[in-house]
Amino acid sequence: MLKELRKKLKLQLSLARRRVIKPSFPKNSDEKVLVHIGCGWKNSPEFINIDAQPLAHIHIVTEDIASLSDFDDGTVDLVYMCHILEHIKRNDLINVLSEMKRTLKDGGALRLSVPNFDRLIEVYDASGKDINMISHQLMGGQDHEFNIHYSVFNYHRLSELLKKVGFRKVVSWTPDNCLYHNFKDRASRSIKVDGKEYMISLNLEAIK
Repeated sequence: MLKELRKKLKLQLSLARRRVIKPSFPKNSDEKVLVHIGCGWKNSPEFINIDAQPLAHIHIVTEDIASLSDFDDGTVDLVYMCHILEHIKRNDLINVLSEMKRTLKDGGALRLSVPNFDRLIEVYDASGKDINMISHQLMGGQDHEFNIHYSVFNYHRLSELLKKVGFRKVVSWTPDNCLYHNFKDRASRSIKVDGKEYMISLNLEAIK
């Protein structure tokens, strides 16, 4: 109960601060423009933060990531989305991915992490077909209007979509061994079944 009260207070204070002070875009020493979409409470200072919740560190507040009008064509070096794409309705996926590609410079990257359907099936089988073991990752927490999953992905499905919108190369990335990822998030998420860890995130990077 105390934990929940602290959480609510933290949220209220952050929302109040954002109403008074709008954060300015970061200026990185290497002049890279980095965008973190759906960052939630994560605040890595080199990123421009975009989220639907107007928290204190959010630079751009929007529910519509298919229209990033704050960025001109070809002006962003890296777009990062961690466990966000599954919240997009299937019929909107192409529009959202195309908008990410539009903002990127040639050679820029869209870095994605999503729940890996193939790994969730492994967890489901290993747990004796216990739906509860995968329901949150498959369908979202459903504790607020933005926390519902509409899409599922495996390597084939996601790489197919990325190539369809015109990315020239799709590669895997590792959270513990890549640039601009000095924080822990769902990209490293695992589920343990009978002592065995299952890494349940699919981490792909698409190069424009």
